Amino acid sequence: MFQLYRFSDDDAVWWRLVSPNGRGFARSTVALPTSAAARESVEAVRASIGSLVPLLRLTETYRWQWFLTADDAPVVQGIGDKDRRVRCAHACRDFVLLAPVAQIDPAVVTYRRVSSPRVARRPAL
Repeated sequence: MFQLYRFSDDDAVWWRLVSPNGRGFARSTVALPTSAAARESVEAVRASIGSLVPLLRLTETYRWQWFLTADDAPVVQGIGDKDRRVRCAHACRDFVLLAPVAQIDPAVVTYRRVSSPRVARRPAL
């Protein structure tokens, strides 16, 4: 299912494709100004899914990420790095197969941004 979401400290709306257990497959690469624009973005991805070009990229930490691009610009980004290129390619293919048939959740979910706790530094001796 496609889920639309925003963060509590921002008005922008994002979308992501999630599995029934809530794990994310992929997300939009840009924030959209409204929920209507996010729905239109999902529909545009669905309509152009056959013409989007997959891009697999090795990260600095030797993990794999995938993107779908249109005119060399990323449109969809996979969620989570993969340990092998073949798993990355498989995740990209799964998105291409699932996106055209996935429903769009009518609700817009709001998440609170969580930052990592600050660790107190020890004074130099």
